[in-house]
Amino acid sequence: MPMNHVELLARHQRQRDLVTVRRDDIDDNGIQGYVLAMSDQLVALQHVYDFRLEGLMILRLADLTDVECSATSRFQNDLLVREGLAQAVPFDKRFDLGSWPEAIGQLAREFSLLIIECEALHEPAFAIGRVHGVSGEAVELDYFNGVGQWEDERVEIEFADISSCQVDTNYLNVYRRHFERVALS
Repeated sequence: MPMNHVELLARHQRQRDLVTVRRDDIDDNGIQGYVLAMSDQLVALQHVYDFRLEGLMILRLADLTDVECSATSRFQNDLLVREGLAQAVPFDKRFDLGSWPEAIGQLAREFSLLIIECEALHEPAFAIGRVHGVSGEAVELDYFNGVGQWEDERVEIEFADISSCQVDTNYLNVYRRHFERVALS
């Protein structure tokens, strides 16, 4: 990735700007968010979608093709500040972004469910569940299907294939509450 993206991300992190990052080889849509932390491999964002804080997202820096803070982003940031939402962004949170094993390990200790995506594969992969184990090469997940049923077998995902990891999203939180209700009944 060109050095200017890293410099832009660092500047926007310091200034607490709302930015849009693009991954043209993976996704036609930009991802809007606040830059929370970076390493030489990964970037942590507070994802923002439709004026909602949409969880934390870790992306590979190598996949980024553009970083911008447009007039629209600045206006939307002002709206988020006026709505009181920007104050909830965890700008001071520490992230362990040295590698995927470290980042996923940290997130798994803090959040019960996560989403891991391998979007750059010939056949993109998506898994949602809880971390069972982390090795040097892969993460093993207990995962569930779209009807909220845990699968009997675990899935193993190689770190080299991971393009995105998300936690604390609205999607995940609805499932988390579902599993909490099921456990109580």
